[in-house]
Amino acid sequence: MSAITDYSQPKARATKKPSYLDLLDNADQQRIRADLSTFFGPHADTFLDTYEKMRSATGPRRAMPRTWSWPVFFGSFTWFFYRKMYAYGAMLIFLPLIFGYLFGSAGSTTSILFAMWAKGFYVKYGLGRISKADKLGLTGSERTDYLQRAGGVSLAAGIFAGLIYASMLAALLLAISVRHKTGH
Repeated sequence: MSAITDYSQPKARATKKPSYLDLLDNADQQRIRADLSTFFGPHADTFLDTYEKMRSATGPRRAMPRTWSWPVFFGSFTWFFYRKMYAYGAMLIFLPLIFGYLFGSAGSTTSILFAMWAKGFYVKYGLGRISKADKLGLTGSERTDYLQRAGGVSLAAGIFAGLIYASMLAALLLAISVRHKTGH
């Protein structure tokens, strides 16, 4: 069986999907900042500073600014769960394990990298939600409600992740203690 294909009609190209980076150059920056403030919730100024850093940067720094997050450095994945970034939190749980298995002690650098990029991840996440609100045509109170539900913080998720983190640290300390006592 041979299939005959008609190549005479060119296929239509897919249109470029709008990117969160387009919002960095949007003429209505007051609206973008207001939406970001609504999305970020507590301590929005910290993340708005990161947003401004992204706007003023060029090249790869525009997409991934280097900042530092002490809560991520000390609290690891709990910050991501607190900020409703569950996929990033899950990555921070599993990537060090995978990298540690594959590359030995090099897996421990994952936490440092996430601490350097956490604020940029959160700003990009917020810009993505603003883009989605634009695509959905949300305005007024609908838009505010959507951004507040999508962003902000989840105390319950933060506490739950914190309990898991504390359990992991306790297990690590117990393992070190047992290893030290047995002399291995």
